[in-house]
Amino acid sequence: MLILSFIWVALGLLIGALANAAKLRPAAWGRGGWRAMLALGALVALLGGWLGTWVLGVLFATATALWIAVLGVALLPRLIAWCASLLRA
Repeated sequence: MLILSFIWVALGLLIGALANAAKLRPAAWGRGGWRAMLALGALVALLGGWLGTWVLGVLFATATALWIAVLGVALLPRLIAWCASLLRA
């Protein structure tokens, strides 16, 4: 499971890098936001992998990690920026 965890983190880093290339990072995150996107991708993929292992088993855990990471990297930055704007208002 440790090797699978490393694979899920690497997959999340790759998805975070692709999200940076697609400019999905909010402008409010500034210059260091690319690191936050990489960390967000790795964290969401790791959590998705463990959730997939728990719900679907080891066989489908990597695919679950992939899709949860894609959804997390696409949607969570907008949600975080929206919550931050609500807290500032």
